[in-house]
Amino acid sequence: MKHILLAVTALFFTLSSFGQCTPDPQYANNPPGLYPDGPLGPSCELIAAKTIVSLTDTNLSTPLGTATFYIERMKVLSVTGLPPNLELYTNVGTGTGAGNWGEFVNGGTYVSPTNNTLTSAVGCAYVQGTQGAWDAAIGGGPNNDGVYPVEFLVDAFVLESNNGTINFFIGSNYWISTIDPSQGGGPIPLLDTLVIPADYADISTPIQGATNIDPFSQYMYSVPASQSVTYDWTVTNGTIISGQGTNEVVVEWNGSGTIEVDLTDGGCQGNDTRAVTANPTGLDEVSGINASIYPNPSNGAFNLQLESTDAIDVRILDVSGKVLRSQQLAGSNIYSVDMTYAPAGVYILELESAEGITFKRMIKN
Repeated sequence: MKHILLAVTALFFTLSSFGQCTPDPQYANNPPGLYPDGPLGPSCELIAAKTIVSLTDTNLSTPLGTATFYIERMKVLSVTGLPPNLELYTNVGTGTGAGNWGEFVNGGTYVSPTNNTLTSAVGCAYVQGTQGAWDAAIGGGPNNDGVYPVEFLVDAFVLESNNGTINFFIGSNYWISTIDPSQGGGPIPLLDTLVIPADYADISTPIQGATNIDPFSQYMYSVPASQSVTYDWTVTNGTIISGQGTNEVVVEWNGSGTIEVDLTDGGCQGNDTRAVTANPTGLDEVSGINASIYPNPSNGAFNLQLESTDAIDVRILDVSGKVLRSQQLAGSNIYSVDMTYAPAGVYILELESAEGITFKRMIKN
């Protein structure tokens, strides 16, 4: 009887009890078991949880004959194998221990073996502890690999069976654990595995976005979005225009630099850095020419003021490095730069003389 009940008593663990665990209804029509498949493992909320699906009745062959047993509810009696300072909770119990784990009750009503509408109970349970307790369990277990075989003893409550002989000798309204093991009774063991990887608290956060950029232009960078994650972005040689605190930011680059994001999600953290390389045209200023451009931004009518009246080569480029205009100036230290004909945007003014090269950004509204 016991080995058949093993397939019948599956009740266990999903995320979030009284605060930390909510059954996932998508598994309600699944066969009895623990869902999803695979080992338990800590989440960023520092819990390890699964949804439990029970069944309403089961056909068993016993020394007293074959019968259908009608099961109303189930409960956890004990759990062994958990690392120190990690404890089991359920969505129907407020604390640890058999007296507090509560009972998972089937839905519907029961009248008789020929007239009942019981449905499978769906519940959940979870292992919880502090981050220090989870960290201490890394590399532990029988093989020192962070893998812990865990055994749960569960109990099933039988309303009655459809076999009169069994009902006469055993009665109705009893827990399976109260039946003599020689008669197929006793608590029911369920086996699972708790796995605690060394990097369980790490978030993988590859930044997506351009690595080859044009100077003085804006680019979007992002990491996967999650409602529970907080995002903190920083850039070097650029400015975050929008999106700080979200999974997506817009950056205006001054030249080659880096963008970095730090993520926090409960007990998990993540970080990624992405280097960007700017088009070399119009980026690295060589000191030697003292110049200013004003007003900036403007409607396209700019003034260029120089310290010297010596000859100077002037080129106007777009952000891709394409030369739009080129000429040589001499004999004055103030010149008009007409960009009224050009579309609104960012342009680069390249100045070259015997003293060196200087680049200035011009913004046309």
